[in-house]
Amino acid sequence: MAGVLVVGASGYLGRAVATELREAGHRVVGTYCSTPTREADTQFDFWTDDVGALADEHDVDTVVFAAAVEYGDEADTGKTAAGPDFGRATERFARGCRDRRLVYVSSAAVFDGIEGQYTETADRSPIDDYGRRLVTAEDAVRDHCSDAVILRTSYLFGFSAGNLDDRLARTRDAVAAGEPVAYFEDMYKSPVLVTEAAEAVRVLVESEATGVVHVPTPRTSVYEFHRDAMRELGHDHSLVERESIPPEMTVAPDRSIASDRFASLVGFEPSAVGDGLRSQSADSSSG
Repeated sequence: MAGVLVVGASGYLGRAVATELREAGHRVVGTYCSTPTREADTQFDFWTDDVGALADEHDVDTVVFAAAVEYGDEADTGKTAAGPDFGRATERFARGCRDRRLVYVSSAAVFDGIEGQYTETADRSPIDDYGRRLVTAEDAVRDHCSDAVILRTSYLFGFSAGNLDDRLARTRDAVAAGEPVAYFEDMYKSPVLVTEAAEAVRVLVESEATGVVHVPTPRTSVYEFHRDAMRELGHDHSLVERESIPPEMTVAPDRSIASDRFASLVGFEPSAVGDGLRSQSADSSSG
């Protein structure tokens, strides 16, 4: 099995990826930026460190990028979300991976959300700094890494290392306290169970696929996402209320994604929200 460097293994998705790869028999080196964890004991700073040197040091032939490149006050850091500092850091990272296999996890935020059900060949059209940052990263990967696959997901959810994702955790805490919460019934996503996203990463690590691959989970509104999840988690889902996107708000109304490649390359059908949480509960009970 391959030696795999998982950049961002201390994060929500990265923990699940590191666990999935280790359970499949891979030798995993997991990185963290500031705080080590059980899954991540090797420090790596995306902004300053050389990923190629780190990969050489640990003798790995595959890199998985599962990190969220975020930072605090831009005035303090001097870094801008889509500006030259990020561009230089991304170019350095991609060049450091050019002689290795790379699985780079991106997201549906590269799309403007006007049409929805975006496939891998759809034109990218980001409307915010996060989406522009992802486009910059994807371009660097394409320019420098011949053996690379870009995996796009939308709205990761579920339990990773025992922790529920922040979105659903906030809703759970509110309804558990008897507080109603409202979500948009006219904003659509393709929510991806975090452990299934990790499984897709593992399959792509082991494959020879290149290019872009989407995880095509069922299209659902943000309202339905939270309602169905609360029902499955055993909370009062009637406290999840529906509202519409205000006319003055600039948001992406439909970032749902589809795929022309996932079934043939990855080979399983991603779960809907309730089914996904139910499967995690069943796995936890059997374990």
